[in-house]
Amino acid sequence: MLKSALTLLMSCLCAGPGFAEPHIGVQTIITRGDDDPRHLSLSVWYPAQEGGSFEVVGGNAVFVGQPAYRDAAMAPGKYPLVLLSHGGLRSAADSGAWLSGRLAEEGFVVVEVNGPRPNSAEDAVNDIWRRPQDVSRALDQLLRDPVWSTVVDPSRIAVAGYALGGTAALALAGGRFDADAFVTACEEIENGLDCAWYAAQGVSLAAVDREMLERAHRDLRIGTSIAIDPEYEGIFLAPSLTGQGADLRVFRLGAADHAKFDTIGLAQAVIETATRYDAFPLCTPKGRFILAEDGGDAALCEGDPVERARIHDEIADRLGRKSVSD
Repeated sequence: MLKSALTLLMSCLCAGPGFAEPHIGVQTIITRGDDDPRHLSLSVWYPAQEGGSFEVVGGNAVFVGQPAYRDAAMAPGKYPLVLLSHGGLRSAADSGAWLSGRLAEEGFVVVEVNGPRPNSAEDAVNDIWRRPQDVSRALDQLLRDPVWSTVVDPSRIAVAGYALGGTAALALAGGRFDADAFVTACEEIENGLDCAWYAAQGVSLAAVDREMLERAHRDLRIGTSIAIDPEYEGIFLAPSLTGQGADLRVFRLGAADHAKFDTIGLAQAVIETATRYDAFPLCTPKGRFILAEDGGDAALCEGDPVERARIHDEIADRLGRKSVSD
């Protein structure tokens, strides 16, 4: 059997104590950089003791939320940390709550990093390099926090990202961006990314801050980087994706041709029956109709919900304890 690309979240990080009946806690940390007005909302998920206020996180009219206990006391122990950057430019906050909750059940502390949602395409161009910075700032915040710094094992830190978050995971592992390739990305890719959105607002990718884009974004504190269906994968300088200190893996939702990664020998695992939309939460019964009426992408809620739930189980298993046997 193809070894899961995400096994290292267990074999390398070695999750903390298991719980017969997991009680999942969640807290929110709002942070603002000392020299950067960009604020982050960090949703911290963790194995908890009984107590706290029951809440459903990340739910709305379109998506089903994840149950947790707000501000429940942390269960004793020291735990590996997963930094989660989920979704594309316009994904809602806590869209990865379903996955964060599952990993917390397996004995991880998980921090979903929610940056500010761009108000316009012009604001969004620089998110390509801001995402990895956001993750590193979130890690700064946790490791200097008087409580969380005693809970997190600094030798067992991973980042997992989907879509643009997957791009950030590659950068945090040492992947370097080719600014020229990014500027022309919308000319090379059809029906992908947010190119139509940029075009409709008259925004060119050439507006990116090239100096910031081309900087190294490697975070040496992160030992394992997992990229799930990363966007803009063609704009990475191929040599930068190999030979890094981080253990880097790419995980695919659905079989597709990814010749660049195949050529450089970057390990990839695939759930062939999945689609890229299966990384989003389960949809409410009216979710597809609401998206269609509001001009959103109704495809986010297409497909069999039972099959999406099954794929969620497989994704979570590959990131969690059951992946040891793969």
